[in-house]
Amino acid sequence: MRKDSLGVFLVLVSAIAFGLMPVFARLAYSYAVGVDELLFIRFGFAFLIVGGILAASRRLVLPRREDLLILIGLGALGYFVQSTLYFTSVIYAPVAIVALILYTYPVFVTLGAFALGWEKISRRLAAALIIALVGLILVANPFGNPVGLGAMLALGASVTYTLYILCGSRVLRRVDGVLAAFFVMGAASFSFGVDGALSGSIRVEWSFGAWFWVAVITILCTVIAVTAFFLGLSKIGPSKSSLISLIEPVTSILASTWLFGNALTVSQWFGGLLILAATAIIALYGKVEALAPS
Repeated sequence: MRKDSLGVFLVLVSAIAFGLMPVFARLAYSYAVGVDELLFIRFGFAFLIVGGILAASRRLVLPRREDLLILIGLGALGYFVQSTLYFTSVIYAPVAIVALILYTYPVFVTLGAFALGWEKISRRLAAALIIALVGLILVANPFGNPVGLGAMLALGASVTYTLYILCGSRVLRRVDGVLAAFFVMGAASFSFGVDGALSGSIRVEWSFGAWFWVAVITILCTVIAVTAFFLGLSKIGPSKSSLISLIEPVTSILASTWLFGNALTVSQWFGGLLILAATAIIALYGKVEALAPS
């Protein structure tokens, strides 16, 4: 019982931290922090901190060559694209809408697993997919307003994250989650560094306020969130972890509404509830891997 309670607490802490991340990103942007430089620093320092933790606990080892190359590819390309889309979408759309659209990824993962022959679509899962699709339409609100750039970027982040999960799920069955995150973050930081150097977008000539929010994103929303999630996952399993992680978009909605006043319409609230309900069904009855969110 104590093991389950600790696991629930750790995943809950992780979900809340991840949920606050887009809110903190908006605050960092208000201090003229750019997307490339934010993500370069976030992944770079997280890579060093997690590496130190792994080394201190004598868990810093090299996976087999095939797994290592996959993890590097996931970070250098998959996480690079997904994070860019996600953190850019926050600039153009309210955090609440971005968070809900991103959380359609379990639906796309289920569809991808079905297409690859990894999973059969039961009536429950088919119903969940339809519910999520209706929810996505209501949240994006294409009939009331044209679908904005932010919503499209968030949807792109969800699809990209789906590919990341499908490609990485087999590796995470063989490699410790925190160790895998270490290599993924290192490769992602390298990609952002190269991109920033070529485009001249990395300056890091920031004020104290900018460094504060970047540090919060790096330490709380990356190092602590990722570590807590995988520790909790090991204690309570993927289904419970996925259900508790539903707190993440709820946290994003409540925090952004309180700080920025980005209130959802009634139809968007209903759409958000449909997305969360569909995700809960998939967590209970599907076979989707539970991975730490972006």
